[in-house]
Amino acid sequence: MSDSRRFRKFAEVIKRYIPLDADVVDIGGGKGYLQSALRQLGYRTVTSWDKRKKYAKNRHGYHYGHFHFADAPKYDAIVAMHPDEGTDHAVMYAGKYKVPGIICPCCVKPSAVPYYNRHHEYRTWLEHLEQLAENQGMKVAWAKIEINGRNDVMILLPYYKDSA
Repeated sequence: MSDSRRFRKFAEVIKRYIPLDADVVDIGGGKGYLQSALRQLGYRTVTSWDKRKKYAKNRHGYHYGHFHFADAPKYDAIVAMHPDEGTDHAVMYAGKYKVPGIICPCCVKPSAVPYYNRHHEYRTWLEHLEQLAENQGMKVAWAKIEINGRNDVMILLPYYKDSA
């Protein structure tokens, strides 16, 4: 059973790292609960991508289809709450465009880059995602949100070397 507080709690973490005026993309937006939580906090521009047509059809702020990091349009930040196959795409997108990313991974479902782990161990999956981000020039930090279920939050920030 999912935790009804998860979207609000996740949105509160997002607000710590992503400005309210950012053009935010939400991967695996589902029924729009994260988009709603972000709008309640003051975010004006949130676009949710979801592969399931029943959620995205004829809804403002929604895009139907698979989000693919290589050909998605440019946004200021990327967020994803339990995005399933979109997890590694979100990491790769943040690295490609050097934008902040806040991701709460859930199940091990790679689809952007090869990942070989016969047992689909969650901790190994998180290590893989962290390595992907670091290889893309991103700083990685981890946090936890107080919800039932998968509550690890991956915080991706662009790494800029000091010019001095």
